[in-house]
Amino acid sequence: MATFEEQLDSLLERAKSIVPPNKLKTAAEKQPADKWMNDVQIFYDTYLKNHALGQRINTILFHRSTGAFEELVSCLESVRSDKAFVDEKNGISTVNIPRYRAKDVPEYDVFISHANKDKENLIEELYSSLKTLGVTIFYDKESLEWGDNWKDRILNGTKKAEFAIIVISENFFDREWTERELHEFLNRQNRSGQKLILPILHNITASQLQEKYPSVADIQAIDSSKYSCDQIALLFARQLIKRLKSE
Repeated sequence: MATFEEQLDSLLERAKSIVPPNKLKTAAEKQPADKWMNDVQIFYDTYLKNHALGQRINTILFHRSTGAFEELVSCLESVRSDKAFVDEKNGISTVNIPRYRAKDVPEYDVFISHANKDKENLIEELYSSLKTLGVTIFYDKESLEWGDNWKDRILNGTKKAEFAIIVISENFFDREWTERELHEFLNRQNRSGQKLILPILHNITASQLQEKYPSVADIQAIDSSKYSCDQIALLFARQLIKRLKSE
């Protein structure tokens, strides 16, 4: 089933190809707009009753006056811009952290450990999806600055991230720094006894992972071929919220 956000985007995209009823002459010509408004009614009944614009949308749908189509489009665009509401419907919530605990919060929500060769076909998109959700990320391309001692910065990043998304591919195998990062995170996870490593298998099998990194094979992983980057970002956000709520 399509997510809340996907359904909302679909309604707004369909609206672009529909001529408003007040600009048409015959009842037959108005059918696409009528069908669209019926679908908005279903969407409203399912999701929007508690939104700040819910009552207004309900009134527009009830009366269906001459300008109802344009008014509904405007309301749905406003809902789409309401990030807090969209996040809530997507299963993401905000956790307020007391000021006295702020110093205990890690500098980064997640460290993305990956092989450089995977940047173009996965990592860049995943980084973008995570950033859209407001996740703070240690990503070498964005986190390293001119003049940095990159080895020190990376090792520091492994210590200051709440989670590590480890994208394991054949490109990851036997690379000095990917394996160094993995070693750092495994040591941290073993010391704390708390979930830290979130593995993604990228174009490799579970048996390849078992053969190459048996210590990681016992950790539940996801396969990049079965999830979009946006879906992975939402899965991560839920893990982060669970962690914050438990503390």
